[in-house]
Amino acid sequence: MTTRHLLAAFPGWLIKPEWAARVIAGAYDAKSPSERRDIVEANPYSYLGVTRSAEDLADGDAADDQELVRRGAQTLLGILDAGAFAATGSSTLYVYRLTFAGHAQTGVVGALDVEAFTDGRVLTHENVRPDRAGLLARHLREVGATSSPITLTHRANPAVTELLDLVATRTATVDHVIEEVRHQVWPLTEPEAETVSSLLDSVTLYVTDGHHRSAAALAGAASQPEPTFLRTLAAVFPDDALRVEAFHRRVPDRQGRTTEALIAALQEIGSVQRCGTQEEARPQAPQQIGVYHQHHWLLLTLPQPETASAVGRLDVERLRQDIIAEVFGIDELIPNSGIDYVPAPSGIDEVRLRCDEDGSVGFIMYPTTVGDLMAVADARELMPPKSSYVAPKPRSGIFLRLLGTGATRHLGEP
Repeated sequence: MTTRHLLAAFPGWLIKPEWAARVIAGAYDAKSPSERRDIVEANPYSYLGVTRSAEDLADGDAADDQELVRRGAQTLLGILDAGAFAATGSSTLYVYRLTFAGHAQTGVVGALDVEAFTDGRVLTHENVRPDRAGLLARHLREVGATSSPITLTHRANPAVTELLDLVATRTATVDHVIEEVRHQVWPLTEPEAETVSSLLDSVTLYVTDGHHRSAAALAGAASQPEPTFLRTLAAVFPDDALRVEAFHRRVPDRQGRTTEALIAALQEIGSVQRCGTQEEARPQAPQQIGVYHQHHWLLLTLPQPETASAVGRLDVERLRQDIIAEVFGIDELIPNSGIDYVPAPSGIDEVRLRCDEDGSVGFIMYPTTVGDLMAVADARELMPPKSSYVAPKPRSGIFLRLLGTGATRHLGEP
């Protein structure tokens, strides 16, 4: 096969059925740091232990990035030594289907050409934090493997959809349910993989999840001479198969305002309605933002946007600029901004509980759409971090792509 396909076959490893329950990670963003820490402590084979970050550390644990990566490498080597993954023995693409609550999305997993991030074939739409991207780049170099695919979408191509659905009529190589999401994997034959790669060569891909991993892949390709770093693990789904939910915000109020003072400040931005319950404060349309503060629920309605900017019209950007920056004096784009993100599947109750712990202000968002993401990317604009939550998500611990460096140098590629 040509090496310049946008999405190419790769010699991957797949989780063995008997190890799936122990290794496949739950949804990272849907868990609090303490929940992730508890899982890793209880299960040394969870892939969450490979991808841990500084926010997962217990109080008093001052591990730096080098130590975090070292622990991740140790965890991966333990998983490999236990024989949890099996090499597929040949280069191919994989059909990947996720099913949850009556919704199914079918896509393809392969090795994405990293150069596509700079030549316009892959477009992004979110800002990234340099510290997070830097940790992930170091992870690639020193752990030497990746199991967390960047998720992308494209405008649906019936020919691709038809072929993937046909492959999915076979018996799946991986078929496992984790946290109520069914994950199924089917390897493609070499001719099928070549057909899918060729069809995808003519499309534009849009990153829907994994902007920091995308930045890390670019950094890795720039710094590493190994050919494996010129591609990165990716899962590609058609736009008509995706379901987008919101990322809610929890913002610290460093002025310690009363609810009345907060209402007065928000009334400078839009109209504020007092609500008796959290359901009344749940936004039902764009330009509505639910607000929680000190056991009070409010509904903020923004005026019509006055800009033609694709990102400037979105609620997440207006919240960032007009409220988080102007009212709270916080730059959401800097590291350690103090902003906490809660994905919609975790529930509004989770936002309320976290706010009650320290008096933060909760903001309940109406979800952006796949069309919004594409429009922002097409305009070469950038959303704030955590602007959308595409669910269900691909999980770490199903696919494994070795890079032949760091802790896995002795294994190389299968």
